[in-house]
Amino acid sequence: MTKSYEELVGALGRGIFFRPERKRVRDLLSRDAEPRLVVGGEAYKLFDVSMNGLSFECPTGHADWQAGSEVELTLQLYGDSAYRGRARVVRVKSQPASARVAVTLTSGFLDLPDMIRRDEEGRLLRELHGGADQVHRSVPEAYREIVARAVHFVQFYRRALARHEQRLKADAGSASERTTALARIATEALRPHWAEVERAASEAALSFLDNSKALHAAKEYTETTLTPLLLGAPMNRRSYLKPLGYPGDYQTMLYTYADGYEGETAFDQVFHKLTTEHPLANGIRTRKDYIVGHMQREHERALSSGDEDFRVTSLGCGPAREVSEYIRARGSFAGRATWTLIDQEEETLSVAYRDSHRALIEHHARGELSCLNLSFSQLLSDTSLLANAPRQDFVYSVGLFDYLREERAQALVTTLYERLKPGGLLAIGNAISPNLHFWTLEFLLDWTLLYRTKAQMSRLAARLPSSAEISVEPESGQAYYFLLVRRR
Repeated sequence: MTKSYEELVGALGRGIFFRPERKRVRDLLSRDAEPRLVVGGEAYKLFDVSMNGLSFECPTGHADWQAGSEVELTLQLYGDSAYRGRARVVRVKSQPASARVAVTLTSGFLDLPDMIRRDEEGRLLRELHGGADQVHRSVPEAYREIVARAVHFVQFYRRALARHEQRLKADAGSASERTTALARIATEALRPHWAEVERAASEAALSFLDNSKALHAAKEYTETTLTPLLLGAPMNRRSYLKPLGYPGDYQTMLYTYADGYEGETAFDQVFHKLTTEHPLANGIRTRKDYIVGHMQREHERALSSGDEDFRVTSLGCGPAREVSEYIRARGSFAGRATWTLIDQEEETLSVAYRDSHRALIEHHARGELSCLNLSFSQLLSDTSLLANAPRQDFVYSVGLFDYLREERAQALVTTLYERLKPGGLLAIGNAISPNLHFWTLEFLLDWTLLYRTKAQMSRLAARLPSSAEISVEPESGQAYYFLLVRRR
């Protein structure tokens, strides 16, 4: 039914509180644009931009920025001016090695669509005038050789499997079953050889991980020559194309948990399976079992202390397979359990709620589910969003901290620790460093993780009180470390 103008809340609900959206420069513009901010003749690194403001990073001690001061600035793309005008400093945030300075424009505005257009046009011109040769020259020779080897490996077996699959389809019987049977045979044969290719590629990449130019070129080279050959595999396609905006969404987790043969052809099924059984993917399954074990022990601890109200929070819950598996393994239990599932995607929460709720009903368990649809940027910028929640017996996060820089990760660990009951446990998972498994994700699928050593995991708890009981241990798959913090 059409509303009258008096019923519309556009101005009241949105207009009064409208604030131009800020965009991280790395998400808005390509590296080729070489965005530079020039203030007082000095060039600074842009951090984010909006229609009426921006922020930039300044080395500590480089300049004394004062809130309220006026500055003249120029924003350059491809060496040309995209904006020139005045701005006022509104905030200066000190960091260990730099300061982040936020300004609001006092003349004109930033035309973001025009900046994107300039970037696309400038990038195309560079690509047309020797772009391929420049990328090729920037990739270390040893790495080019291993990628060429991988391309030949993939093309050779795609051709061989297609030829054999075509013959099988001509015979009577179930084509799909024959295709999967062929995929199983091929996977067994190719598994050790592909694992050796992946390991060799990781070893070759180690030499230039600290060289941003070579790293960028190697990623582009891999994604141009090898990645397109493997996108028929559903796991690879979903991870690389990122329909929800990030690689490790709920569907990739479901593929990983299923660890089966999916895809239209035998070749696609082989590489789907090889990706879902990759050491880091296998670690997703073993870390799930690790969390189920801790949930069991924490539930027993709560019950033995006389607390029949067991409360658990999962941050970045994904499909929350560990919750449904715990309920099915435990069956009915004394007291009542409440799981709070937090994720930034509604689709993800829907899957998590459905599977966990079904398990509660099947086992007549006294439990309930509370789902919170919060973006991680909201949660990180406003930790008070969790302040009113009841204290928890067990809080865990198994997929979020792989993407958080240390400062933000430490702040979030502190926030989650404060949500624990006395005696409660916090468990934070993160991919292990060093490892020789990173190439498949980083170079082939454009799936960037922040890998951490045991010492780096311990540092995430640096802001906690001395009374906190802290330890770090790997899960059984040896792919993820867990920071464990007990509140005493």
